[in-house]
Amino acid sequence: MQRKIIIKNRRNNNERLELTLDEFKAKFKNELKTAINSYKAQEESKNFLPPFVKPTPNYEQDFYHDLRWNFNNYAPTQYYIAQ
Repeated sequence: MQRKIIIKNRRNNNERLELTLDEFKAKFKNELKTAINSYKAQEESKNFLPPFVKPTPNYEQDFYHDLRWNFNNYAPTQYYIAQ
């Protein structure tokens, strides 16, 4: 059984969606792509090592590790993950 992600609208708190992770990825595909790219740019700006020494982390995996915080802070959308 997959856990449900509860999504709320910032403008209209009465609007509430309960989605599985796969449904969430499908519905918010563009927002997720933008949020992951913003997260990646933010994380890369913290690393001042020369290119030949830089680690190559999987930013998408790191993004999903703390999905709620990252989506709520990096996605340009009126929706947020409440739970």
